[in-house]
Amino acid sequence: MRRGALHWAQLDKRRPALVVSPTRRNLLASDVIVVPVSGVLRPMVWHVRLKRGEGGLARESMAKCEQVTTIPRHAIEPTPLGAPLSEDRMREIGRAIQSAVGIVLPEPEEAPTAPTGARGR
Repeated sequence: MRRGALHWAQLDKRRPALVVSPTRRNLLASDVIVVPVSGVLRPMVWHVRLKRGEGGLARESMAKCEQVTTIPRHAIEPTPLGAPLSEDRMREIGRAIQSAVGIVLPEPEEAPTAPTGARGR
C-alpha cells in the first residue's frame, strides 16, 4: 500500500482511509497507519478538506487527522480508490496530524523575492 493512497477500510464502519505510513513500512509491516475520511463536512483545525475526485473520492470529504490510527493490513482493501494525493496535500495532512498531537511547528515561509527594480551588481 502506497503512502498517500485512499483505500476502503473497516474502522468504526466501512469508510475511506488515507494511508499515511511510509510505503516501505507498509511492505514489511502487518499493519498500516491511516487517517479516517468522512463525507460529513465539519470544518475543524485538524480536518483537511479533500475535493471530489481527489484520490478517487466520489464526493467532497474531510480527512480527520486527529483520528490517526493503526489498523491490521487485513482491515484495508488492497486496491486504492484512485491516484495518491499530491505531495502538497500530504504535507497539509502531515501538518494537521502534528497539530492534533501537539507538535507545533512554524508555518512554512515563502521564498524571499528581490525588491522591485533591484538589480544584481
